[in-house]
Amino acid sequence: MKSTLQPTSPQDLNALSEFLAHAFAAHPEAPFLNPALMAWKYWDRRDDWSGPRSYVLRREGAIVAHAGIWPMTFGEGEDRIRGVHMIDWASARESPGAGLALVQKFAAMFDFIFSIGGSEMTCKVLPAFGFVEHTRVWKGVRPLRPLRQVLTHQSRNWKLAPRLLRNWLWARQPSKSQPQDWTAIEVTPRKLAGEPGILPPQRVDVRFSPRPPAFFEYLLRCPGAPFRLYRIDGEGEIMGHFVISFLRGQARVAGIWLREDGDEGWVEAYRLAQKTAESWPGAYEVVVVGSQGLSGAAAAQAGFRMLPGPTVYLLDRTKRLRLPEDFQFQLCESDAALLDAGAASYWS
Repeated sequence: MKSTLQPTSPQDLNALSEFLAHAFAAHPEAPFLNPALMAWKYWDRRDDWSGPRSYVLRREGAIVAHAGIWPMTFGEGEDRIRGVHMIDWASARESPGAGLALVQKFAAMFDFIFSIGGSEMTCKVLPAFGFVEHTRVWKGVRPLRPLRQVLTHQSRNWKLAPRLLRNWLWARQPSKSQPQDWTAIEVTPRKLAGEPGILPPQRVDVRFSPRPPAFFEYLLRCPGAPFRLYRIDGEGEIMGHFVISFLRGQARVAGIWLREDGDEGWVEAYRLAQKTAESWPGAYEVVVVGSQGLSGAAAAQAGFRMLPGPTVYLLDRTKRLRLPEDFQFQLCESDAALLDAGAASYWS
């Protein structure tokens, strides 16, 4: 029976919420089904992306599959390359092939699709569809307030006491390099828009996803987790910027964008993000994600404990995507910086 692809609208909120709750076997009050959050993810204004951000497959009027999109764009005009990461991707249990049918339609609509991790089933299905393993991401974590973290930890068992001791030692361990004279200043996205006297006309390093001020304006309106944007100042110049989200005791470094390459710049940026996260009384742990290249070694030097991360799968239909070998897939490349399990989800 033929299915039709349709973008969703705010009028679909209730039907879509019911579908996702059933597909993910989730409680109707689950955080990701919060009406305000769903409206923000799928239909709130994004000046860096004019197209729809939520699609469904319908069969005889009923939703049989859904995927929201988290977009990424390279270039401008005719040279523009548009890609997406799928979020809240699900199919009806009665129509297990509908999810893949939705991917096929997306493959015809966008230049590339990437997926960072996913369920065990997702990791099996994507390669069969043509996705290739592009890289792996690393995860870094550093406890900030070990006692408060343990008191709110998701794992309530005999390991709490050893965890407290271990995390207390981790939190006290200094970074392995001397700090530079860099500072973080909270700014509005408009301060990144090239206003006279605010930012020099340099472009962010090509190893980072190009994220214009409109992207940060969108993030800062997130109703599910507060985001804060910081400019990095050092040596009388603007060195870059970073953004952090705060959720259930965890500070998540959603992304760091630097103006210049160099090991010390990476180290100092990660150290500065830690220091900034620690200034929030409710942050008991800080986490960060990156991919191959200098970033992992720099995060370790800055005091993060390194953990293995998931695989990044890529479907490059048009063969126009040219990513540097050390392109950085960070938390902001998906909705990972705002995912809420309904309880604390510490990494340490």
